[in-house]
Amino acid sequence: MLAFLTCGYFALAGFDYGVGVLLRLVGRDERSRRAVLRAVTPFFLGNEVWLVAAVGVLFGAFPRLEGELLSSQHTVFAVLLSGLVCFTVAVQLRSPGWDFLLVGGAVVVAVGWGVLLGRVLGGPVWLWGAGMVVLFSLHGAVFLAWRLSGELRERASRIAGLLVLPGAGFVVAAVVTAGSVPVPAFGVTAVVALGLLGGVWVALRAGRHRVAFGCSALLCALPVVGVFGARSVVTVSVMADVSTLRVLTWAAVVVVPLVLVFQWATWRMSRAAR
Repeated sequence: MLAFLTCGYFALAGFDYGVGVLLRLVGRDERSRRAVLRAVTPFFLGNEVWLVAAVGVLFGAFPRLEGELLSSQHTVFAVLLSGLVCFTVAVQLRSPGWDFLLVGGAVVVAVGWGVLLGRVLGGPVWLWGAGMVVLFSLHGAVFLAWRLSGELRERASRIAGLLVLPGAGFVVAAVVTAGSVPVPAFGVTAVVALGLLGGVWVALRAGRHRVAFGCSALLCALPVVGVFGARSVVTVSVMADVSTLRVLTWAAVVVVPLVLVFQWATWRMSRAAR
């Protein structure tokens, strides 16, 4: 359940942060920047729900893991939380003067998640920080190429195409330098990632933006798969007691369908409004 919710967060909220990183690259003037933000704003809060649900599961079902992560990575979490707050505030209260905070917050969030993943997987944190900025930016560019039109769509599509090669470089480098994941397991994940990058490239060239978006969403979720494939990330020793897990299971039966329905309704209303 924790893996499912975290994958959903990376796959969906990833394009929020990617759009934030690319705001001033895709939007060259105030009018185009407003168009870029209008494309992502309807999905923003709905995407963050996945993080809230994942944190709830982590705190309830894996209290020892939560304690170990917070104690060992407190600086990363503090910076990550600061970036999230800055980005959220800047999106909600957006004006030209907030652009720096919006872009900076998005970059900090992407780098923060990358550093955390790098530490868990045993890879260089600078590589993972830069790599997650690339993957989220690619995801955001694909999203904008799908949701926008005209010159902005062409610009976003061009940026997405340019990010495919750096994304592939990051995947290869991550495999070479990873330390906590068995080589066969991470190798399969890397092959899938390269296939998805190829899918993004082909779909963009064919003008199939929905297909490209699906590929980039799965691509952003793959690092989470790598984390849960690590040798010692989640074990029985860090789980809560059986009675707590039983209560959480029943809560999940109610909460997870609500999250899915809320997400579906958000996309449905946005499609109707286009």
